[in-house]
Amino acid sequence: MLVQRVLLPVSVVMMFSACSTMQDRIKEDLEPKECTIAGAKAPFWACGNYNESDRYLAVGSAPISKLGYDFTRKDALTNARANLVNEIEVEVKAKTESYMRSTGISDTESIERVVSIVSRQTSSMVLNDSTQINSWENPNDKFLYLLVATPKSSVNRVVDEEIKKALSSLDSL
Repeated sequence: MLVQRVLLPVSVVMMFSACSTMQDRIKEDLEPKECTIAGAKAPFWACGNYNESDRYLAVGSAPISKLGYDFTRKDALTNARANLVNEIEVEVKAKTESYMRSTGISDTESIERVVSIVSRQTSSMVLNDSTQINSWENPNDKFLYLLVATPKSSVNRVVDEEIKKALSSLDSL
């Protein structure tokens, strides 16, 4: 009886600690141990693995130019914004297709036209509303890395508005 009283709590504790350890190990395996770019230890975001729940994020880079830091920054910012637009376009396409199918429009040509219109308008908004939130200069390869962001709420609002406009323009055809 004494053995059962001791063994049961001990086995329960061991079972939960084993599960916890396994989950921690899986989580650690999914997260990179460090971020290294061209042999230099870089900020975690520079490797493109950083996410936030309320903003879309993207990284852009450019070689440090003899034309000056401002030229380099604008080049890296252009690359980061292009990456941001590409990331958001995937979300826009999925959301648009889902919305259109839920409203009974499953014609592929119509879906593609609406996706194109919505993506174009969203891209324009992203280019205007995105901001640089961090930067890092790699001492080894002489590249400037920028992290840019735009609020997901703004993007979602524009996407919803543009889908409605595009659908109304399809109705008038």
